[in-house]
Amino acid sequence: MRDIPSLTGLRGIAAVWVMLFHVSLLAPLIGAAWLGRIGVFPVGWVGVDLFFVLSGFILMWVHGAEFVRPTGGVVGRFAVARIVRVYPLSLAVLGLIALLALADPGFVAWYRLKDADNFSLSAFVRTALLATRWVGADGGDWNQPVWSLSAEMVGYAAFPLLAWLMARRSLAAAIATALVALTALALFQIAAGTAGGYPMDQASVLARMACCFTAGMAICRARQLVPDGAARWAGTASILVCIAIGLACHFKYGRLLTPAGFALLIFCLSFRAGSLDRLLSSRPVLFLGRISFPLYLVHVMPLLWLVSHFGRAPLGPMAATGVVFGYMAGCVGLAALLHRLVERPSHRWIRRVRPPAPSPVLGLEGA
Repeated sequence: MRDIPSLTGLRGIAAVWVMLFHVSLLAPLIGAAWLGRIGVFPVGWVGVDLFFVLSGFILMWVHGAEFVRPTGGVVGRFAVARIVRVYPLSLAVLGLIALLALADPGFVAWYRLKDADNFSLSAFVRTALLATRWVGADGGDWNQPVWSLSAEMVGYAAFPLLAWLMARRSLAAAIATALVALTALALFQIAAGTAGGYPMDQASVLARMACCFTAGMAICRARQLVPDGAARWAGTASILVCIAIGLACHFKYGRLLTPAGFALLIFCLSFRAGSLDRLLSSRPVLFLGRISFPLYLVHVMPLLWLVSHFGRAPLGPMAATGVVFGYMAGCVGLAALLHRLVERPSHRWIRRVRPPAPSPVLGLEGA
């Protein structure tokens, strides 16, 4: 199999979408009300579901063949690789937030008004371990986006077993697995009364991760069994799926279908055909994809800091808009710096110390 650059670009779009969701939610509090009314920005939280589906697909694409006959060495190599790819960057961002907390005690006091456990020692430990959703959703945090990483670590732990179970499945079985996982998620959200929303409790978070992650793996297995000749329709289909996702985002129950839309979109893009694939593989979008993980981790706390300082006396629309755009540019710059100084060195280290096992499955950039 070959690399799929457009999925790296898609990951960048997902990170920017999540950031724009938080901007649409919080920018009005400092005076930029118009940013809360733009298109699909207010439903950008579904970008996390896109991350979960992408993660399952990419890990299966890169590592699936290694688990046809898994050994202790293969499982250990996978575990070390996941730890080194996630924890160093997360800890670096946590260190920056700790510096912010030390420099601005007023911000700490403001943030603790929302939850007395925020910025507590126990919350620091849970955030450092990426364990904020392992034992419940309460207990405060130091970096709110860590909730999804906490859930994804559970997915990483389950991946060897899931990959072993899925590696030899037929096309029909893979499609059925994806359909069952996505249907189970929709039914769970309806039963829990969370359809169309973004609850942060432990059960909802783990359900989103488990179902989306499993669907991504199953879609990858299906893709492995479909010939490349299907690329003749995949380019057009990817555009139609994007349009359908955009429309579904505008309706409460339509959002139940977005994970399925993401799975279809990733499946279509994996054929590397069409104008959308070329757009997502362009240099600017690939840049966003490469810095997507640090961008996702760093973008929330600076925005909350702005709200803590300007929320009581909002700026005028023009000034607030300038501040928000400056904030977004700063986040992109900081993410690029963290990618270069922390993320890339950790990736090089793991490739040197734990080279991948021989496998017929080719890697995907940044997996």
